[in-house]
Amino acid sequence: MSLLTRLRRFSHTGKGGGVTEIGDVAVVHAGDGGTGEARALAAALPADPAHQVVVADLPCESPVEVWEAVAAAVPRDHRPVRLIPGRQPLEIGATVPPWFAQRLGRPVLAAYGRVHHGAGGALFVHSGPRTGWGWFQPGQAPEWAAKRFPSPAWESPALAEVVAAGAGAVAEPVPAGMWIHPPGPGERFARERARLASALPCQQETPVFVLGSDEVPGLELGDVAAFWRALPPEVRGKAWFAVIGGVVVPGGGAAGPALAAAIGAEVSCYNGIPLGSPDSPAVLAPRRDGGRGWYPFARGLAYRPGDTRPRLRGHRAPIGGLPEIAPGVYRYAPDVAIEIVQAGLWVRPLENTGAGTAWSVPLDPACAVVLYETTVQEKAERMHGVAQELVRRLETPARTVPTAVPPMPPAAEPEPEEKEEAVADDAADTGLPLLSRLLETTVMAVPVRPSGPPLSGLSARLEGLTDERGH
Repeated sequence: MSLLTRLRRFSHTGKGGGVTEIGDVAVVHAGDGGTGEARALAAALPADPAHQVVVADLPCESPVEVWEAVAAAVPRDHRPVRLIPGRQPLEIGATVPPWFAQRLGRPVLAAYGRVHHGAGGALFVHSGPRTGWGWFQPGQAPEWAAKRFPSPAWESPALAEVVAAGAGAVAEPVPAGMWIHPPGPGERFARERARLASALPCQQETPVFVLGSDEVPGLELGDVAAFWRALPPEVRGKAWFAVIGGVVVPGGGAAGPALAAAIGAEVSCYNGIPLGSPDSPAVLAPRRDGGRGWYPFARGLAYRPGDTRPRLRGHRAPIGGLPEIAPGVYRYAPDVAIEIVQAGLWVRPLENTGAGTAWSVPLDPACAVVLYETTVQEKAERMHGVAQELVRRLETPARTVPTAVPPMPPAAEPEPEEKEEAVADDAADTGLPLLSRLLETTVMAVPVRPSGPPLSGLSARLEGLTDERGH
């Protein structure tokens, strides 16, 4: 919805104060008409029916006289107030929220610390220890409430502070969850930190643990495991991992199996980086040169210690109109199946069910890979022809790379109660470029074996605080 559509009315109230209502958000200012920055922020905010949302379109250190005019302009409402700063640097003076609560006679949920914009209009408050959204009530000490808005189901004090991860890493909060990386001066991670804060969505049910750094390599999986073991069980049960680079894997293999072995339990990993809508994020394989890469068909993968292949935990169809005969497996022709694997697609005879080495080919961030089975000579030409036809149907550039890979045994079957999660089309409603504009496809021949921290510091600073004007 556009800003002009959501702009309902503009009026002046109080002594010098003004209010602009944008949807259900009241943008209050000192009577100067306010700023486009604050109005744009208000228009992008997620719905918050439990609170009267007030965007303060004022400089951070405005005097009490200005805040008095703004308080007088706030529309009457019975709900608690969510107070959001509307001007850079998106901070509110520490004495304002308790004064505002006293002045309005209502609880105020306000940002204590700097506010950062996140994907989908979410707001993340972080500028040091014990920062976040805090409750301020008349006559009471402030209390920490959350780090993120909207507050996800997994919000926890364990995911709100910068902490040590093992002996050689640091875990810091980001809107999507936590980012675990090697230690170092903050400025070395500034670019990646800003990118993670603005691009990775905060999902309501899924905290994302981002691993590694392209800027500073050397993250040890033992440190990730130590952080994992310190988390509450309810957080561990919902978490997914996303690797962005610089993770040390023994023997140089894939990060997912090594992570499961280090943790000693099944782990769920994105086959790339989740981006876009918090409700249905796309999964993008970022290129090592910083480009956007492509959208893998396998959205997520689950790894168990000792397993030889992962289990799909979400995928998207390679092309429309194909019947799905098993999770991630589509009938392309009476004798041919297309199976989604980590690297892309595997073209095989319909009767084969063991993925073999098709799952051992790693994801290439630069392009999709179409593998075809060559185990049976008389069927190899047929599989190759279908692979080439599939490339043409994908309408993407193609290059053939014949590859010979020794066969590997299929993995044990998952337990009956485990089911793949249903996932919407990754490219839908994300605002990201279409797959057909980004995807480069490789055809590869592979022989396959058949088969609340409290706001204690602020509380001390505010102890005994009274309104200078007696309100």
